[in-house]
Amino acid sequence: MSAPETALARITNLIADLGAVTTVDDAAMIEFGGTRASVRVLDLGDGLEVVALTQLVASGLANTDELRDVVESRSAGLSFGSLRRSSADGDAVDVLLSYTFPLGELANLPLLTVLHMVLSAGVDTRTELPAQ
Repeated sequence: MSAPETALARITNLIADLGAVTTVDDAAMIEFGGTRASVRVLDLGDGLEVVALTQLVASGLANTDELRDVVESRSAGLSFGSLRRSSADGDAVDVLLSYTFPLGELANLPLLTVLHMVLSAGVDTRTELPAQ
């Protein structure tokens, strides 16, 4: 009898259809549409597992008022996740999209759909950021 598949292994297998995936310690790293993301499964106890996705939408951008405004506007319009700059006062910043949700009993297709929607929102956001 084989051991049951872990939640992270399950997610890793699912997102392999979306882009190049590597596993590092307790995270699956995916390259998707010119961005990179980390997907982790956190066990919060009592059978509650949550999926935490953090996507690097862009890195090393000039920390301007225009960038701040775009990030705030785009974040307000997201259906899933939150968008933020890595710092409010640095000269250069990264733009990150984060989304955490309970894994629960999500079947493979709905789980893949949620992950794909979040990653796609990050890629769409990347195209709206001020050019460097």
